[in-house]
Amino acid sequence: MAKERKFEFAPLPLVTDVEDEPATKPGDIQDGAPTKVTFDCDYISMENMKDYGYWEGLTQKDIILESLKLYFQDKEIRPRPDKIRNRTKVGRKPKSAND
Repeated sequence: MAKERKFEFAPLPLVTDVEDEPATKPGDIQDGAPTKVTFDCDYISMENMKDYGYWEGLTQKDIILESLKLYFQDKEIRPRPDKIRNRTKVGRKPKSAND
């Protein structure tokens, strides 16, 4: 026999006025939700990162983010043109309802 379980759901935040939010320009860098990234890495670098992370108590994510911060620390970063920045995202096509 299955137990009855009662779940409590938190209410969703209400959007009152969109105009109250500060306007952002396309060139502005926003620190929002994290983005998942997938890339190929050579085996030796990956093993070095795992070994270093183990002994220092760091995750691979921590190591990569810190490495990126150090890499871009002394670089001049110019924003991409609006035409390129506003292109539609490339990715998997959504599954159709018939599948």
